[in-house]
Amino acid sequence: MISRAIALAVAGLAAGSAEAQTIVTRSGEHDRFTRLVMRVPDQVNWSVTQNGRMATVNLGSDSAVFDTDRVFDLIPRTRVQNVRQDGPGQPLRIDLGCDCIVEHFQQADGFLVIDVRDGNGDPLPFNLTQSPLPLIFPRGTSAFRFPLQSIDTGRSQVESAVGQALATGTAEQAISLSLSPGLADRVREAEQAEERRAKAEADSLVQKAKEAADAAISIDLADEQRAALVNGTEARLLQQIGRASDQGLIQLEGDTDQSQILDPLGNGERLEGLPNVSVTSAVDRETGLLAMRRKQDREELLCIRNSRVAVYNWKGEGSFDAQIGALRNKLLGEFDKIDKDAVLNLAKTYLHFGFGAEAVSTLHLLPEGKIKPEKRETLIAIAHILDGVPMPVNNVFTGQQSCESDVAFWAALASGSIKSNANTDAIQQSFAKLPPHLRVHLGPRMSTLFAEAGNPHVAKVTLRSVDRTGAETVPDLNLAEAAIADLEGKPEEVAVFLTEEVAERTRNAPTALIDLIDLSVKERRALSPDVPDLTASYELENRETELGRDLRRVEVAALALVGRFDEAFEQFQALDDRDGPGARKSASGALFTLLTENADDLTFLKYGLAFANDATQSEAAELADILSRRLLDLGFHQASSVLLSKAPLDEQNSDRRMMHAEIALRREQPQKALVELMGLKGKQADRLRAQALWLNEEYERAAEYLLESEDQNGAARGFWYSADLEAAEKLDRDAAPFGEVAELTIGIDEAAQAPEGLTPLAEARSLVDSSMSARTDIERLLGQVTRSEEE
Repeated sequence: MISRAIALAVAGLAAGSAEAQTIVTRSGEHDRFTRLVMRVPDQVNWSVTQNGRMATVNLGSDSAVFDTDRVFDLIPRTRVQNVRQDGPGQPLRIDLGCDCIVEHFQQADGFLVIDVRDGNGDPLPFNLTQSPLPLIFPRGTSAFRFPLQSIDTGRSQVESAVGQALATGTAEQAISLSLSPGLADRVREAEQAEERRAKAEADSLVQKAKEAADAAISIDLADEQRAALVNGTEARLLQQIGRASDQGLIQLEGDTDQSQILDPLGNGERLEGLPNVSVTSAVDRETGLLAMRRKQDREELLCIRNSRVAVYNWKGEGSFDAQIGALRNKLLGEFDKIDKDAVLNLAKTYLHFGFGAEAVSTLHLLPEGKIKPEKRETLIAIAHILDGVPMPVNNVFTGQQSCESDVAFWAALASGSIKSNANTDAIQQSFAKLPPHLRVHLGPRMSTLFAEAGNPHVAKVTLRSVDRTGAETVPDLNLAEAAIADLEGKPEEVAVFLTEEVAERTRNAPTALIDLIDLSVKERRALSPDVPDLTASYELENRETELGRDLRRVEVAALALVGRFDEAFEQFQALDDRDGPGARKSASGALFTLLTENADDLTFLKYGLAFANDATQSEAAELADILSRRLLDLGFHQASSVLLSKAPLDEQNSDRRMMHAEIALRREQPQKALVELMGLKGKQADRLRAQALWLNEEYERAAEYLLESEDQNGAARGFWYSADLEAAEKLDRDAAPFGEVAELTIGIDEAAQAPEGLTPLAEARSLVDSSMSARTDIERLLGQVTRSEEE
């Protein structure tokens, strides 16, 4: 019990520490240059610079650690004297032992290659792409067949001859033959030795091939076995001939059947018995053959193999406590030495049962160098994923979601998102292999990732797989179902799932509460009055974490949603003081939007006017439109102008341009208003143009724009002002009551006409009658004008 308590205590400390990312640096010595190779993580910026006798490799990662322990195992300290790094995240410094030239390039698979060349920079003594030499086979014979009847000497002669034949043509080409068990040893020796330059002409290649064809193999094999052996050798030689032809090194002549030449990028480039050895050449890289290499070859280099992440296979016999107890008893061997195998088995068993921190603590029992860094990093990364520890951008699983193996599943969880090139089939298959308790533990999280990636089908399938386990309690289930409902556009269901998660008071309750408040702001949903107080309590518990920062932000929004604006602005000021301008900006959008939409006029002016004067440009860009609109409606065009002046110019923002026009009209600047309205269409723009023209006393044009905006009564008034009484009278009387004014005006004009051809007494009587009628019409006219103006 004491030892278990100690282990758990160590695990607790280990769980909080972040593991640095190790970049293994490998080396190789060549005739005229020394090569260093390292794999740069995806999406990491890098640079290589040289200053005299020092080269520097900079990576844009704060946690990168270069593993240079084995650099000088294969190279002397001549061109490269020392390789060092001062600390995690620091650049790699390469001390040069000569006036060398440092060249570099990055292959398509992510490997950064650095060549330290001799300072004279002389080119290769031959051109690899010019002057192709003929490859001629004797007439009357098949160009690429080995006569079985001539096989009677040693198999070693064939492998030696073919190996030397295929080595010609390029300084960096390796041979992919597997004719004898001793070949693997010679391959390793060749990797450690200086690569030989091509010194033979193409006729030497032909001669060697012919010697290989005429060589005899005296091995006690059945005819079928000997035939298979020679056919394999023949296939590899044909493959290399096709490769040399594609590179322009040789030219085939004679009656050669081109179909007999095999694919130069085929699987023959892998050594039998050494599946992890890949053969490439510099010519392949320059001619594009390396980039065309088959997908499975690239994956073998980039993807962690299944055995390193097969958590489902790491279960032993017996119950959890029995396995753990037995393995812990094996940790110390003879003379109290740590047993590496027991440590690894115990860590894997912990991972199988979902105990990540305990696995990390167990791995720390092994000192550095006891196991490969890649293996240690892989196990620790799985442990952190199981415990929900946030992973760095660059981790051991980075860039492997497209792999056709189990690592795609762990890469997706480590990334926290499903990438566009992710192999969803491999991810699902790997998830299906997990034991039930891990499917319950990781299933909702994986479902959420697929939902956020816009794939509701796989998200639902993942949850159904969890449901089939029969587990009564599934953590994160409500969050996963909420993510699916959100993807399907069902905000009501999202709110229900999030409310349930908050009510259950699980470890995810604060996260669910944040999502619920954000959803309420987005959908303008009412919140329970006690939600702000609940948010404040969770904020107190998580004050020093990133979660506490988000809780402080949504607390401001929650107070605004329930109408407690004074308290909301107090918390908003405290948020600014505690978390800085970034937190202020993230909370200001929801707060001032809700203030504008829901607050009474006095409360709005109390905080809105202050915001108009104090807002930064970034805040004004987000909120200027909505606040300025209400300020204008309340008659505060000066404050609205100040706020709009802080927002960036946007010719496509028609609402903002029309508000500028309204401000100009309030300031009696009709020409400026007309400039703001140039190119804008719509009823509101026409109404504003009419107002500007009215201020210019262009009543007839104003009336025409009012007609366009379907304001017939205003148009009638404009026509009346412009003395176009007939146009005003023609308008619909119901839609344009002011048209009656035009009719009365016409009647008064007619009544005012002097009668003609009457006797004096009759003329006097007519004048009395017309004056009485005119007086009545004038009274009606004055009443109509007054009423229209009031309306």
